[in-house]
Amino acid sequence: MNKQHVKYLLVGGGLASSSAAEAIRELDQAGSMLLVAQESIRPYHRPPLSKEFLRGEKRREELFTLPLPWFDEHKVELRTGRRVSQLDTERRAATLDDGQEISFDRLLIATGGSALHMTIPGAELPNVFYVRTVDDTQRLSYAVDKALREGQRHERGRGKAVVIGGGFLGVELAATLTQRGLAVQLVHGHPLWNRFAGESTSQFLSRYLEQHGVGLVCGSRPSALEGDGRVQRVVLPNGPALECDLVIAAVGMRLNRDLLRGTPVRAENAILVDEHAQTNVPGIFAAGDCAAIFDPRFGKHRTMDHWDNAITTGRLAGRNMAGQNDAYDGTGYFFSDVFSLSISVWGEARAVDRRLLRGTPNVESPDFVEIGVAADGRIAQVAAIAHAGEDELLQELVKRRLPINGNEESIKDPKFDLKKLLG
Repeated sequence: MNKQHVKYLLVGGGLASSSAAEAIRELDQAGSMLLVAQESIRPYHRPPLSKEFLRGEKRREELFTLPLPWFDEHKVELRTGRRVSQLDTERRAATLDDGQEISFDRLLIATGGSALHMTIPGAELPNVFYVRTVDDTQRLSYAVDKALREGQRHERGRGKAVVIGGGFLGVELAATLTQRGLAVQLVHGHPLWNRFAGESTSQFLSRYLEQHGVGLVCGSRPSALEGDGRVQRVVLPNGPALECDLVIAAVGMRLNRDLLRGTPVRAENAILVDEHAQTNVPGIFAAGDCAAIFDPRFGKHRTMDHWDNAITTGRLAGRNMAGQNDAYDGTGYFFSDVFSLSISVWGEARAVDRRLLRGTPNVESPDFVEIGVAADGRIAQVAAIAHAGEDELLQELVKRRLPINGNEESIKDPKFDLKKLLG
């Protein structure tokens, strides 16, 4: 059997692995390192896929996290188009899908997640798309081009799409496809952004999307997809079917942790790591979407499937793999862009008991902040919608887990200076 030994084995071809590699090389310039990526290209940024890349504003070459020469210059071996099929934690060895065995001193598992696929009748019809990789997005873009040329007519031209799912990805895709010129219907069974926003923000977003031309089908989940040779309509339990040229499903993500099968590495839905990004097996770390890091600020393991978390936990894991003892000190952050609207969110939505709205969610000129308060009266989450200039302050409110101490009415007033809460 072909065998190889490395000091650092990084499994996963995303931003977390890339960030870990950079962090390791800042501290250890000589230790042998191998990064194994299942996709055929080197690590890249995913957030632009549903926005700038799909709109044609950013080229494939602009997505990469690091220039190709960086890997040679920093002696990082990059193995793309390969998958780790088996992990032996006792022997500290991983087997690739081509049979090669890689032994290691330190291991990072950063395998990310895969798009959940619908299981309703017709879900396997052609022109049903999922957006997770750059290749997924490229295939969708080709289908959009064809729909714009040959698709069903609507008042602005040709091409009809149905987006299924009201999370941040589904909303971003609905906005982008509308900007591309398609007539878009967004189907969602729950209030928009219900995982991380309150009722007022969700209602505002619905009005905002409708004002920008997105059709909304609320409180409904498709029962079937139908078509002759490709998807042509989305069947709903109640109401008429939605005619379309293509369907995009953004219905969640399955975390990739199959590698742990038969190992003692602890996992629930995600791989459990401590505040140092290390698993219960010494020398084995996990980061990014597939990991749930213990956050001392909230006293619990947290999964945060977004860009900033991949960088933060990837760098943390890399530094600690190289001998540091750093602890997680992030707040959890993610952002989204919908048409011209920007949204930034800090904190833990699952800890929120009630929400305070600071400002008025006016669709014509939006600028407001939603502050989530935990049951113990401390700030757990802050969401800024089209609100600029206070990012550091809003993040600090979460970082300190500030108690609101009867200041609810003052906090709701945009004229009240939030800095007074910091003392």
